[in-house]
Amino acid sequence: MRTTLTLSLGLFFLIAAAKAQTPDTFSSSSQTTASLPEAPKPQLTYRPDTSYSYMYNLGVLCGVGASTSSVSTKPTTGCGVGVTLIPWPIFLEVGLMAPQANRSNLTGYISVDGRLPLAPTSVKYQPQAIFGYSRLFETGHALDYGLALALPRFHSKSEDDRSLRIELRDYWTFANPAQHNVMLRVGWMFDEDGD
Repeated sequence: MRTTLTLSLGLFFLIAAAKAQTPDTFSSSSQTTASLPEAPKPQLTYRPDTSYSYMYNLGVLCGVGASTSSVSTKPTTGCGVGVTLIPWPIFLEVGLMAPQANRSNLTGYISVDGRLPLAPTSVKYQPQAIFGYSRLFETGHALDYGLALALPRFHSKSEDDRSLRIELRDYWTFANPAQHNVMLRVGWMFDEDGD
């Protein structure tokens, strides 16, 4: 009888000791879990001073539109690569455009353009006026002008200075006969100095 009582008391104390240690184990593991920092989640951001990259950049621009003259009208496309000539906000672009309504189906071109912001330089979406000179090698001299909207491209790194530019532009060629190349273009722009 004494052996049974001793065994029962021993089993009781073992169970009580096990129950007493269980909460400590759980609480210490929960404290360990709670003390681990969470990994940072990437967030899409834009720099508040994106207007700097709107005016000084390099990029690739492509678009579609129509080439029209008194002779004919044709749908046209074009792509170019350009860079800002620092320290002036003058954009130099070289590219191809085809087909043309007059003289030649395919023409290379070089453009030198200025951009004038139409809103404060601190705005997130900046409208711009574009004006300049283009030489369409197979078609002639052209005055180019239009409107653009510069806007940020969103990235996980806040220091990225990349932006987009959407343009509606007319290349008015004063050849005989004169012709207009009206194009809607999208530009993928990069900050020139990589800041």
